[in-house]
Amino acid sequence: MQRIAEPGESPAFSPVIFRTRYLQLARADGLDPQQFARLAIALGEDPELWRAWQLLQQLYEIYDAEDEADAARRIEAFVHAWSATPIPEFRTVLKALADWLPEILAFHRCERITNGRLEGINNKLGVLKRIAYGFVNPDNFGARALLWCPPVSS
Repeated sequence: MQRIAEPGESPAFSPVIFRTRYLQLARADGLDPQQFARLAIALGEDPELWRAWQLLQQLYEIYDAEDEADAARRIEAFVHAWSATPIPEFRTVLKALADWLPEILAFHRCERITNGRLEGINNKLGVLKRIAYGFVNPDNFGARALLWCPPVSS
């Protein structure tokens, strides 16, 4: 979230909030009690930041849904929660949810399968292609690609 101030003034800086910026992005169920206590102090300084953190946790819960119908209900609950206290930074999240709704629901319909592994392999191959710039033999590139990205078992 952006720090907001009157025009011509620099926004107030809070060291407590700044030091917990990574905790603010973490899932609540992954925090230990000490981390949660630090986060609670920081979020207590700014009510809008507290609300944004709650919305973020609600967004994380969409992927924890048991099935497609539950995911759709959670998305609807997220949109309703945002409309109660509209935080401008979440407007792009709502647009992304609307644009990707069929794919998000397909994740739940298809037994939580993603293309993450394929995207990782494509990323590695892109790096290899940059490293191997100037190689003239495509067979050498193919052999090196197999070394970098061995076939995955299903």
